[in-house]
Amino acid sequence: MKKIQTRKIQILKYIVEEYLRSGGVTGSKSLQKRHELPVSSATIRSDMASLETMGLIFQPYNSAGRLPTARGLRVFVDYLMEEMPHVFVEADTRLDERNKRLRLDDTLYEIVARLTKATGEISFATIPSTGTSSYLGLANFLERSSGGVMGEEVFRIIRILEDKHHFIELLESLDIGPRGAVFIGEENIIPDFDSCTMIVKRFKLEGHEWYLGLLGPMKMDYAFNISAIRQVL
Repeated sequence: MKKIQTRKIQILKYIVEEYLRSGGVTGSKSLQKRHELPVSSATIRSDMASLETMGLIFQPYNSAGRLPTARGLRVFVDYLMEEMPHVFVEADTRLDERNKRLRLDDTLYEIVARLTKATGEISFATIPSTGTSSYLGLANFLERSSGGVMGEEVFRIIRILEDKHHFIELLESLDIGPRGAVFIGEENIIPDFDSCTMIVKRFKLEGHEWYLGLLGPMKMDYAFNISAIRQVL
């Protein structure tokens, strides 16, 4: 169990013990002073707020004191019986999952930003298993295509990219080999990309299958862009 969760269990234990001993409420300052906890009263108040959110303690009136709920007593009993209280296991699991998603999102953005900077084209990356998608480079695309044929189609392209679930399904339907694939103009199965070139590759990273790609005009630096998408990782 993580240190912070161990501290929360300890604080809950003290609150329950005080309630069982005297029936009284317990506040952060009294907890810190009586049990010589090596953290500030502000930290204790933050832990108490988390315990309250979990439904383990409550504030009976306007004071800093807290009392245990019936659920809090159950967690206390589980603790005495040397069982890991499920509420803390669940909280740890949710936090770990959230941190993993954030790390994945950061990685996704970093890869797309690197590819856009190198090529100047629209870059995208998707992770089908998580439904995550990111794209950059629209400003460059709009600037280049201003006043041209592509300018009339760019907003349809944006709509395709923003409908990430449909876009991921389309990518999964493509025949993409280990070295990637290039779809030029009408070769694209996506009608709104029929004036574009799409270069895309499929690979595995951090336990997930990814699609990484470039979107640009049919008149592009193919040699450089194919090399960039292969070497960006």
